[in-house]
Formats: sequence, structure tokens, C-alpha cells
Amino acid sequence: MTNKCGITTGTTAAGAAKAAAISLTGNLCPDTVSVTLPNGEDRNVLIERSANGLATAVKDAGDDPDVTHGLRITASIQFACRAVGASCSSNSLDNVIVKGGKGIGIVTKAGLQVPVGSHAINPVPTQMIKQAVRQILPHGGLIVEISVPEGERIAKKTFNERLGIIGGISIIGTTGIVTPMSLEAIKATIRCEIDVAAANQDIKILYLSPGKIGESALREKIGCLTVVQMSNYIGHALSYVKEKGIEEIVIGGHPGKLAKLTMGYWDTHSGNSPQAVNYVTEFIGIKNKKFNTVEEIIESLYNGGAERNFTDLAKEIAETIINKFGFKHVNVYLFDMKKRTIGESVCTRYI
Repeated sequence: MTNKCGITTGTTAAGAAKAAAISLTGNLCPDTVSVTLPNGEDRNVLIERSANGLATAVKDAGDDPDVTHGLRITASIQFACRAVGASCSSNSLDNVIVKGGKGIGIVTKAGLQVPVGSHAINPVPTQMIKQAVRQILPHGGLIVEISVPEGERIAKKTFNERLGIIGGISIIGTTGIVTPMSLEAIKATIRCEIDVAAANQDIKILYLSPGKIGESALREKIGCLTVVQMSNYIGHALSYVKEKGIEEIVIGGHPGKLAKLTMGYWDTHSGNSPQAVNYVTEFIGIKNKKFNTVEEIIESLYNGGAERNFTDLAKEIAETIINKFGFKHVNVYLFDMKKRTIGESVCTRYI
């Protein structure tokens, strides 16, 4: 069975804007409107209500488990010369101005597709909104405001705050459609987080972690404000970091995850890599004992009896990363589940 694709917040906003434009002409808006995607295809957007230049569309995420599924996105539209305080310059007579309203987040960090201080409506959705309203109102200056009544609440369930987008959701999307369980969508979020971190670090050292424990432990250990979560896609994240010209990185995490890198697995998802427990047992040099988890190995080391320790493993992980990607400087911190530091590779510069 083929999974059903959904539409992005950008496509939904464009649908709402088109419906608002139809209602501004005095015509009755249908239950769905057609929106042209960047690839030229058309997709229908469900319209919940429309009247007097105001319309609400419903986001359909398809079979993707998206927290924005069913979200109501509203667009209001008016002629620029009728807007309060608007000037009727030649520009305002021709332009379509797209603004953010309630429930649309404000960008507070550099590195995103819109400037700091602006509402988080990305360039592709902005163009889709303009194109949608021009299909109905081809002439005259127009002001379109996009709002999301539940935006601030829903945003707390997204990555927005990590990216420096405060107070609401983002109107995003480059293709206009959402692919169910899209791996590329996850990787795109990681790249976006790297962009923001790189743009806002005074010193060009990037701090990264596979998950929340490593992130929290790194913050406490080093005091760094921004830590990029790589999830299981460590190889993809590090490749992108290197691509951006960053040469110094600090990685913190649990050895059960990071040891997989020395085993040759750069996607550490359990479905794509084996457990690290046997490798770590052998590396540390504990004889005649079987463990179920790496955390058990950590606890056993507090009692001694190992040939090597987790600092040795941290060094091995750092060297593995350098050999694969060519970073000039890599420091690895290993933490247990209680966020205690159990090993670190020491800040040694590799040439």
C-alpha cells in the first residue's frame, strides 16, 4: 500500500491566501482550492471558511505523523492602498506583500532563510502565496497576512525554539508536499540546526550530540549554549559540518551510541547498526563476563578489572572521525546515563 503524501504549511498558507482572494472579489469560494507547487503540479487544499478577504485552510499531513496535521492556517488580504497607514507608491500598487501575524514565529538567530527579526515565512512559501493570490487578483498592490491561532502552542512540540524561532510555527516547505516518515525531512532539520549554530557561534567550534543526554551533559560540562542534536545520522551531520568549512568540533554522548562510529556505522539507528556492547567489552578488555548493555559495562568499570578505560575509547572515536572527515580538531566526551563524564579524548590537535 502506498502511503499518502501531505502538504506543507507553505502550501496550506497559499491555499488560505487564494481562498481569501476569491472571497475579496465577492465570489463564493469552493470547499477546496488548487495551489500550484514549485514543480508545476497542482494540489488541492481544504478550505474551512472564507468571507470578506479572510479564509482558513486546514493542513493535511497525509500519512506523516506531523504535529501540524489538522492545523488551521488563516490568511487575510486587502488592497495595499486601503490598508491603514499604507502609502500608495508605485511599488505598493504592484507588489504583493506577505506578512506574518499571530502564531507565526519570529526569527531570533542568524543562519535561517529569513532575516533576524522577521516572521518565519520562508522564501518558497512566500512565492507560492504571491502566485496563488495573483491567479485571482492579477493587478494592484496587495497585503496578505498569514496567522495560525494555535501556532504558539503547537510550536512547543517542534524544533523551532532550538532554531531560534520564538512565539509560533514556521511557514516552510521547498516542494510543497510532505513525504510520510521522510528521512530527508529529518536530515534537513539537522542541517538547519547546524546552519543556525554555525552562524551564531563567536568561536568557530561546533558542539554536537546524538541526543538529549549528551546535549544536557555537554552544556553542564563546558557551558556551551548551542548543541546540535544529530540523532542517529551522525555521518550525515559531520559531512555537512565539514562541508561548511568548520574544522573544530566537540562531540558528547553515550558510548553505546558513539562507539558504533569506530565499528564503521555512521547511521547509528538500531535498525541499521548492531549493538555496541560486544565491541565495547572487547575494546575495554573485560574478560570472562557478559553484558546486556554498555551502561552495565560502565558500572562494572567502577569496580576495576579492565585493561583500558573509556578515555581510550573516546580517543579512538575522535581519531576515527578525523580519519574519515579530515577535521583538524575533534574532542569527544563520553557520558553515562547519569550524565557523569566517564571519558574524554583530550584536546589534542591532529594535523
